[in-house]
Amino acid sequence: MQDSSFSTKLKQELFGGWTKFEAGWLLTFLAIQIAIFIYQPDSWIATIAAITGILCVVFVGKGKISNYFFGLISVSLYAYISYTFQLYGEMMLNLLVYVPVQFIGFYFWRKNMTSQNTVNNAGVEEVIAKALTAKQWGIVIISAIIGTFLYVELLKYLDSALPLLDGATVVISIVAQILMVLRYREQWALWIIVNIMTISLWTAMYFQNGETSLPLLVMYVMYLCNSIYGYYNWIKLHRNHQQEIR
Repeated sequence: MQDSSFSTKLKQELFGGWTKFEAGWLLTFLAIQIAIFIYQPDSWIATIAAITGILCVVFVGKGKISNYFFGLISVSLYAYISYTFQLYGEMMLNLLVYVPVQFIGFYFWRKNMTSQNTVNNAGVEEVIAKALTAKQWGIVIISAIIGTFLYVELLKYLDSALPLLDGATVVISIVAQILMVLRYREQWALWIIVNIMTISLWTAMYFQNGETSLPLLVMYVMYLCNSIYGYYNWIKLHRNHQQEIR
């Protein structure tokens, strides 16, 4: 009975609560990555990182806790790829921050899931979203500015390939990740900035060295699209969950 209950919950978590638009959105993203692998079959590690990364961010956008499973696979592989391109800021971000955060985030989200007043029509569990106050926004911005300055200096010392862009991307990513773990909808505003900067980062690698990771470049374009939709969906999450609190 327990196994049956677990399999039912797992099936509901992975396949329940999707609209036709969201399912089509996800399948289109995955199909594009598979097509890129067929075009560039030597980059299978990057392709796996991209596919699991896409699953992760789309599941985050839906407020599904299973995003952390896909995220763990993606960030581990991405750390290795970043190392091969001498993007040490990206490598350290994923290896030293994102990997442990997958476990921390799962713990915090697990305590704050709800099946009441859900955005999805199936009543599938989703995380309870929060919103930043003006004062909290000020703290976020100041922390990002100070952190970026300090980290860029470290990356210059380590002879990183693109220290300014690499450093700013890393610091804003860390702040966004903290907001994600703490369930703030404003994480998506920062993820939009991060995705634009990371697209610039991998594009700059091509113009600087004549090579880049196509699957990861396309992955971040998809991340950018998903961040815009994620912000929209989390605004609805917060509105619905505020009704539950009241």
